[in-house]
Amino acid sequence: MSYKFRFDEKKCTGCFACHTACLDSHYGPGEEGISLRSIKRIVVESKSFQKDICPGCIHCGACARACPCGALLADGDTGIVLARQALCSGCRACESACPVEVIRFDREGRIVKCDGCLTRLKAGREPACVRACPTGAVTVEEERESDERETDG
Repeated sequence: MSYKFRFDEKKCTGCFACHTACLDSHYGPGEEGISLRSIKRIVVESKSFQKDICPGCIHCGACARACPCGALLADGDTGIVLARQALCSGCRACESACPVEVIRFDREGRIVKCDGCLTRLKAGREPACVRACPTGAVTVEEERESDERETDG
């Protein structure tokens, strides 16, 4: 079984509840370089959408396929694409491959990306962004192996 994140642009109001929940779930107060304001700046500069919204990582695997260093790898149980910063060379091939333009880099030039709230998923809980979205614009769906084989054919 794997998980796929979905984003419905038409349902998004641009409230940033998903980003706030993500920041709250993953970063401590006052952590250097991390703020809702920095996330909004990334969103405003996005070329993909006309509104100030961000679809978030959909865990499609495009970045992992583009990475020449093996710094991005899909979790075998869930399909969630995880970053292994220690292997990142900073070449940014993943950034070019990302269809939703959500790959970021830290101050050392190493990849930072959504981990799909893997711990929460494995515990049977919704990711923070999905749980916080008041309109249902962000969802996560389980894809069973039989579903994946049917669509490959």
